[in-house]
Amino acid sequence: MTGATTIADWRRALDALQARHPMLSVCIDTRVNRVPHFTASDGFEIPLRIAAGGSTWEREVEHEMRTLFDPRMAPLARTVLIHEPERTFVILVAHHSIADGMSSVFMLRDLLTALGGGTLSTYPFPRSLDEILGVPVRTSTEPGVTFSYDLARTFVEAPVYVRSTVVGAELTEELRERTHREGVTIHAIICAAVAAAGREVDAVWRDNPLRIFSPVDIRRLVGLQDECMVAFSKANTILETNSMGDLWGTARVIKETLRPFKTQVGNAPVLAAISEAMAANLDVEQGAELNRAAFSEEVMVSNVGLLPYSPHFGNLKLKSLWAPVILRGHAPEQTIGVATVNGQIHFVHSSQNPIPGLLGGIQKQLSRAV
Repeated sequence: MTGATTIADWRRALDALQARHPMLSVCIDTRVNRVPHFTASDGFEIPLRIAAGGSTWEREVEHEMRTLFDPRMAPLARTVLIHEPERTFVILVAHHSIADGMSSVFMLRDLLTALGGGTLSTYPFPRSLDEILGVPVRTSTEPGVTFSYDLARTFVEAPVYVRSTVVGAELTEELRERTHREGVTIHAIICAAVAAAGREVDAVWRDNPLRIFSPVDIRRLVGLQDECMVAFSKANTILETNSMGDLWGTARVIKETLRPFKTQVGNAPVLAAISEAMAANLDVEQGAELNRAAFSEEVMVSNVGLLPYSPHFGNLKLKSLWAPVILRGHAPEQTIGVATVNGQIHFVHSSQNPIPGLLGGIQKQLSRAV
């Protein structure tokens, strides 16, 4: 973002953000019984780290992705700044138990609102998604446990690679107009471009069915707005080997696979399956196996869409947004985060084993498509 700020300004804005969202002051308690639960822990401010001069936001994100949270310690969020007198890169980092991609977009809005001199009202503690959907609340009489983090520590030993790019305003507008004529969504044509670009250079993608994980924001479907919490469902698209033809044809196929997830009824089977799987008293290894079974797609395309608010905050302006950056814990995985800000599509690619040139290939596919 651009505009003059001080470190003290950011500290005050972070405190206001934390006061607004109760989930930014919790830890996870597993000791009472075998149902982990959030515990409010006041008095612990969101950590703020100032990056060394000359760094880039991609390198700082790579560092943060390999820095574990201790779920027993509040808060489960932290912030990094690359601060200059008239420009700042801000990195919001959150444990995925308290926030999803859209949460981070709204948290950024609230942070910049406070930074620009606005006031933030305080939200009540959000109800869980299970409670909102009427899923029976899990109970347990078994004693709690303290979980080991050895598996997580092993995962973050490997380097993480984060790369970004921006699609210019002209191509972004051409894509918007063409998707309207073709009757598909921006997300569908991006997924098609990701698949085509990856299959051009990666034999595993080319010679096997390709699974694309699309997180689905369900806030409006369940009556939520901008709360800091996890409120998404999971949609899968499978593109069979040798199924890639016309990019727009592939986009239409992808759009149809995602159509059921536009309703609460369409999302119900996925949400019920996740709730049922989590109903048992899993240990760390069983939890890891569930993660592998349920979230092992070759690529995740997480699109937070068009920025849902003005980029202007007093004398400050949000210039660019790359989000989200997330890994699920499977070595071959690729994650493409997508956000559209100021008329430009922003891509961020994160992986421990990145497909070379994937972002450039995506842009090339999109340019050809229009």
